[in-house]
Formats: sequence, structure tokens, C-alpha cells
Amino acid sequence: MTRNAIPIVVCAVALAACSTNGANTAPPPGTATTTLPSGGVYKGALKGSTAEATLLTLFDGTAYLFYGGAGGTGLAGVAVAKNGAQSSDGRFTSDSAFDYRVGKAGALPVVFNVDFAHAPAVDGTVANKDGSADLAFSGKAATILDIAPSRANLGGLYSGRGMALGGTTQTRITVAGDGYLAGTTTSGCIFKGTAAPHEGANAYDVSVTFGPAPCPLPDVTVTGNAVLDGARLLVALPSPNRSDVFLFDGRK
Repeated sequence: MTRNAIPIVVCAVALAACSTNGANTAPPPGTATTTLPSGGVYKGALKGSTAEATLLTLFDGTAYLFYGGAGGTGLAGVAVAKNGAQSSDGRFTSDSAFDYRVGKAGALPVVFNVDFAHAPAVDGTVANKDGSADLAFSGKAATILDIAPSRANLGGLYSGRGMALGGTTQTRITVAGDGYLAGTTTSGCIFKGTAAPHEGANAYDVSVTFGPAPCPLPDVTVTGNAVLDGARLLVALPSPNRSDVFLFDGRK
């Protein structure tokens, strides 16, 4: 069984049980300490909507919120957080985050918040920089946490939608048993790269190099992460300057 968010959160909430200084004492009231960010996959929905939401958090402070559109139209966007920190009460925050909505003009700078205090249930928001809520979501730890990521599980041919802020194209991605990745789109784009299990979480590290236009991010190498949920593969690869993103939502 892979490591998941639950032990990390328990340590964050019950400091006395996880102390490494030998004193087994909690910090003074009001002290704000930080701990290793939680890592795991959580599935749920956007609040006030039927749109699905999948949260991936990694131990390095990176987080992804894949979210769908109204009416079950599939993946509609992703919020990507970097350099997040988690306080001792189980609250993860990153003010270095962007919300990417397919078809929108540009990436929106946001603050990414997740409350792990009641794990395996989680709640969170993706908020505008002025503090107003943009997206709110809730979920719980996904059962796919029990399936260790591997190249063997990831291998196969996936068909679905390749997306960037500029729009969507039908896309096919093949992942070989050695982790080599190759893809094509109906618009004529060809790309290649690699995929490998991410250490410590049920996720994959992905790197892709796109060919020239009409590729969504022409002549650019992008890196990011993916979640394999049964036969469904979700991929988010922000551009190096974080102004755009390549998203994939496909199935074997």
C-alpha cells in the first residue's frame, strides 16, 4: 500500500504523538508550526455543483485540482499550486498557484487552500488574490491509494481530449512498458516524452516535448504529473513560465 495523506495529517493534528524531540509536548497555544505537506489522491465534487473534482497533493508542496464542467462534460480545467506549506492544524496553503480554464484567455493567479484536519475527508478553495472564492471543493481519499503506481499499470493506449487555454483537440497517447510516451492529435501535433511512478504518492511524473505548431504548446518541453484512476488518465503539464498548461483526459 502506498503512503498517503492520513498518517501525515494525524501527525499534524496530534503533535504529541509524533514529536521527535523526546519531550512529547505540544507547542504553546497559538504557535503556528509547519509540517510536511500531505500527499495523496482525493475524489469529490465542486461545492454547489455536480462537477467532479480530483485533488492530487505531493509531499513537495505541489498540488493539482482537476475539475469538471457542469453537466458532466469532462475535464474543464485545473488549478496547480507550487511551494505550498502545511500548518500543524492540517491546513495546506499555497499563494503560488494558477487556475487554468480551458478556452479562457489566460492563467488566473490564485491562492490554493486545503484543509486536511478531518482526513480522509478534505475541503478546500481556490480563491482569487483579492480573497473572494473562485472554486470550492470537497472530497475524500480515493480507493486508488491502495494500488501502487507502476509502469505496468500505466502502459497502454489512451484516447481522449488534449487541452490548453486555446482550446481542445482529440488526442491519443501511448505509454510503453518502459515508460516511453508518444502522442498525436487530430490537428496534426506529434509529441513524445516519458512517464514514471512518483515516489511516495499514487501519481506519475510526466515530461513531454511538443513538436511545432499546431501543437498546443509548440516546441516546448513541459513537466508535471498524472493520476491514473482505473482506465482514466488525467495529466497536467504547466508551461515553463506557467502561463499555459497542457491537459489530457483520456481512457484506455
